[in-house]
Amino acid sequence: MSLFSDFVKPIVVLGSICLVTSALLAVTNEATAPIIKENTIKVANAARAELLPSADKFTLQEALATDAVPEVYKADNDTGYVMTAQAKGYGGQVPVMLAFDAEGKIAAVKFLDNDETPGLGQKVKNPAFAQQFSGMDSKNFALSDIDAVSGATISSAAAATAVNSAISLYNTEIKGEVAVVLTPEEVRAKILPNGGAITPMETVPAGAFEAYQGANGGTLLYVEGKGFYKKPLIAAVGFDDAGVITGVWLDTSKETTGVGTQVGTDAAFAEQFIGKTSANPHDVVAGATMSSDAAAVTIQMAIDAYSASKGA
Repeated sequence: MSLFSDFVKPIVVLGSICLVTSALLAVTNEATAPIIKENTIKVANAARAELLPSADKFTLQEALATDAVPEVYKADNDTGYVMTAQAKGYGGQVPVMLAFDAEGKIAAVKFLDNDETPGLGQKVKNPAFAQQFSGMDSKNFALSDIDAVSGATISSAAAATAVNSAISLYNTEIKGEVAVVLTPEEVRAKILPNGGAITPMETVPAGAFEAYQGANGGTLLYVEGKGFYKKPLIAAVGFDDAGVITGVWLDTSKETTGVGTQVGTDAAFAEQFIGKTSANPHDVVAGATMSSDAAAVTIQMAIDAYSASKGA
């Protein structure tokens, strides 16, 4: 029995093979990396040209990139922009490439490869889903503006959120628009439109933490409920003297960004309660069912507080 032959030699041989293999892989990688990179760039350029054919060529706008919108390209002939955006879906990031024309409308949308569930979340790549966004003006939209892919609401919500992130960046960084934020007084005037001068009530009804009354009639209550993951969700609800809802304002800023937060920014969601005396039944924002239901429960808290204060 030889120590060298039986133990040392096999180790030396195996180590040599590993070193040679590693060296060959390194050489191969060094040789192919530029080719792969060049091919990737060509594919991406082709996709941008497909979405915005009026462009001659594109220039990367590195200063505009964010985590949600990592790539922004401007057409050198000023015919528009093409962006790549992404949002967290069920299995990972859901990326999308979209083009804005010179007038600020979405010219085309293309969803890229993702890690969503085959046969379900992967369906957001279907042209029919992407075509819903084409022609939209460059303004934020609610998830309820699109039809989710059946059985893939999480992936659909992520897809819409990615598009919305690109739209927001376009509006603020390229068009230079500033989001309109209402003052508390403007909010109260909006949800109690015929109340006249609105002043604080001396006694706040049980279940509410703030209350106002209109000089021309009507009551406005602020209540705090629990949203997704039990985070605070605020609702301000206006009532006429018959207890009918005149307006609703929601603060869903603690909810999941781009998903649950849409419940508070979707005007249609809040408006569905106007003229009612109950929060149920109610429609939900696609992809944000739990936040929608939590908002409805919070609105019902305001309804119950109003009814109790009136002895109903």
